[in-house]
Amino acid sequence: MLPTLKGRWLTRILLFLWIGVPITFIFSLLVAGPRSPSLPFAGWHYDILPFQILSLLLLVGLILDPVYIYFQQFRWERDWPFAFQFFFSIVEFVIVLALVWWGVLDFTRPASQLHTSENYLLFTIHFACVFIPSFTALLGFVQIFMIRWRFKGGEWGRM
Repeated sequence: MLPTLKGRWLTRILLFLWIGVPITFIFSLLVAGPRSPSLPFAGWHYDILPFQILSLLLLVGLILDPVYIYFQQFRWERDWPFAFQFFFSIVEFVIVLALVWWGVLDFTRPASQLHTSENYLLFTIHFACVFIPSFTALLGFVQIFMIRWRFKGGEWGRM
């Protein structure tokens, strides 16, 4: 995907903030139950779990980026193709699901509420709702409107 670690991190955080958080906010409003906390002034109920899953996905991605940089050094063009990006995004999600299964988020809810097939289906739908626009933006928006993004290695402010 990108030749520099800093560029990968900055692009990942940019997509997290611009696409992931707004979509997750809408998703959290849709899946919230009547016992969920509500937003001040608006009174809308939201669920914090999608934000925790998204943040855990960001953390796993940031931790795995140095591994991706290491492996891309063995490729002749020293690049990370978008097919690899697509595949390893799904791998990152599977790692997040495994972390949830092993109890990383058990401090937020009892394990009996967290480990249901309905929750895992919601996690997968949420991931798809965030991943597809993010990947599309990476293929289109970022490369079209930020022309120097590729030449700067994804780093912001680099000349």
